[in-house]
Amino acid sequence: DADISDISGYETNASVDSELSMVMFDDYPLYRWQENELENSLFPELAKTLMASRLDGPGEEIARGLIDKAVKAQREGLKGRAYIDKGYSLLKTKPLYKVYDDHLGRAAEVIAGRGFEVITDDTKNVFGEGKCPRAALYCGWYSLRRYVDAFDFVDGAVGYHIASLEAVDLRDGQSTQWVPSMLADGITVTIGAVAEPYLSAFPKPDCFFAELFKGKTVVEAYYRCSPFNSWQMMLIGDPLYRPFVPAGQIRRKM
Repeated sequence: DADISDISGYETNASVDSELSMVMFDDYPLYRWQENELENSLFPELAKTLMASRLDGPGEEIARGLIDKAVKAQREGLKGRAYIDKGYSLLKTKPLYKVYDDHLGRAAEVIAGRGFEVITDDTKNVFGEGKCPRAALYCGWYSLRRYVDAFDFVDGAVGYHIASLEAVDLRDGQSTQWVPSMLADGITVTIGAVAEPYLSAFPKPDCFFAELFKGKTVVEAYYRCSPFNSWQMMLIGDPLYRPFVPAGQIRRKM
């Protein structure tokens, strides 16, 4: 089946950004994905993978703002609330959905452990309109290509919505997909898919936020937790943005 799919071109597409991560590699199969050698790597300096991030969005002002807001938040400190939207597995029977709800629950624990106020919704519904003021961190699911304007994002906000196809119309300010809509609403870093990536392709939120709290830049945290390259996912935001310093370190003025 894999050979037939490879020859026919079925599931051999990928985001430009994800394919750029592989440019140091020799020929590799294009069918579906390649394992990300940086995921939980003990020796990342030996990897050939390039870490790619995109400065983009629905308009030049929004794209430039990804840098400006990151610099401001890194200088002044990222402050606000965290919102975790779990509970989608209540509508599903497959075990993998419960696994990702558990990861969202652990993400809430990780974030709360660093002193953030965390609001968790564990119902079947997503956060309603206007329900998430001063949003600094967010992760949740599942409203396919139907963004809900729940958030008032602070400068430096980091978050993503676990759903397929949410970055297809990245530059369309009128799109109802989550990635362009969150960028238009002021988020500074987000993650999305350009097609159907399957649930297992998303970085696990407890891993992603834990890496940020260790002091990683957003691109380092993404590649530490992203399972695949040469696939559908991409990171949008300033790759050098470092939202947090590790506990015990002093934040330097920029």
